[in-house]
Amino acid sequence: MHTLTSHQHQFAQDIMSRSGANNFCLFLFSARPERAGVHFFCHYGMSAQIKSVYSQGLWAHDPFLNHIKQQGANKEVAVLDRCQFEGSDSEGDSYWNYINRVGYRDIVSVIHPYTPDIFLVGGLMGQDRGREYGEISATHSVIDDLDHFVGESATALMSSLIAPLLSADSSHYSTIEQTLTLTPRERDVINALYAGYGNKQIAAVLSLSEYTIENHFKRLFRKFNVHNRTALLAAVQQLGLL
Repeated sequence: MHTLTSHQHQFAQDIMSRSGANNFCLFLFSARPERAGVHFFCHYGMSAQIKSVYSQGLWAHDPFLNHIKQQGANKEVAVLDRCQFEGSDSEGDSYWNYINRVGYRDIVSVIHPYTPDIFLVGGLMGQDRGREYGEISATHSVIDDLDHFVGESATALMSSLIAPLLSADSSHYSTIEQTLTLTPRERDVINALYAGYGNKQIAAVLSLSEYTIENHFKRLFRKFNVHNRTALLAAVQQLGLL
């Protein structure tokens, strides 16, 4: 478990309040056969027992994780909810049986891929606790903010959790030319992204238009053979360019 910054702590409280969720978590999922498992970064409202059961094996039956493992990181950031999976796969029966028994009713997850087998997952859950429970309101604003939070948290996880997993097997980057370099402007953009800035903030700092910043990212995605900003940070970090 890692200590959240005051900003991250405030975000977790705010997103639960706005969405109606009473559980929130952020964790790393590794689908690598030799190091498969989940590594929690933070969790709110989730009991130690539920976290333990999930970490010790329930994750292997989680339809959310099995879905993203099959899709791999060639897909963009994914937003998934419970209704997409419940009852559709008998292999997930043990997962749903436990989830129902502990009272989880709504689940919404945002998944950011790093590599084809390493993912960062942010989840909002509604657990039935009598009068405390209300359905999750997964508005566009809530999902967008959760998506931004998961991406922003990538920088905090990069050195402590992601880098050790990547160093165990760098095969994902074997197709990326090791001689790749960043132009001065690309480095400015990457450094701003690493600091957690969005397009508008990066544009302001660099005195460029948001359109220009977006084009920089499109070129960087092609250059490093990635599909989103989280994976871009991972690639740049792995290649020692950051």
